Amino acid sequence: MQKYALLPDEIYRRSFATVDALLPADKWPPEEREVITRIVHATGDVQLAEHVLFKPEAINQGLTAIARHTTIFTDVSMVAAGINKSLAHFHHCSIESLLNQPGLEQIASSQQITRSAAAVIEALARLGGNIVVVGNAPTALLALLDALDEGRCQVPALIIGMPVGFIATRESKEALWKRSYPAITIEGTRGGSPAAAATINALLALARKKSEGHTLASSL
Repeated sequence: MQKYALLPDEIYRRSFATVDALLPADKWPPEEREVITRIVHATGDVQLAEHVLFKPEAINQGLTAIARHTTIFTDVSMVAAGINKSLAHFHHCSIESLLNQPGLEQIASSQQITRSAAAVIEALARLGGNIVVVGNAPTALLALLDALDEGRCQVPALIIGMPVGFIATRESKEALWKRSYPAITIEGTRGGSPAAAATINALLALARKKSEGHTLASSL
């Protein structure tokens, strides 16, 4: 313990310095690199960096939504738990796990779908213009895409589509990527709550930098 233990701030600094040194210097625009850095830091998997995909203007649309005090909807509580509450509070952004809606077990059972899909369907009227973060269930992402395709939901400001697993996971991300909706995703079967939460945390941190920079410029 004495050999390896460091103060939290030093661990944080060294961790990000290590990730920064592992990533190519000029491969991504600065804001995309910020997102990728946080994903790698959260997952401990530097190979993920090559598989993070950004739709054009996805980051800008996410930052604009944050500036408008978006609600951040997550597919599971684990993603919500990983979101930096101080940053969300700074931007007056509320966080809601869709699985916390009442009656989902009955809806899922009656329609023969997963609770995650039922949770998305029950919340469709509220998702438009907000940020939707899927870090666990591919069925949640597929349910959202079906609803968007059928005009049952207004387009979210940003979809962070990073479900994890081996059944319908790759397919759900490919379906997201084929569409024109603003999105950030990770190719293949990898992803998960840490990666999804890291992505929204990166956007919240970028939005704070922009906000503080604007405030400073306005005061000069």
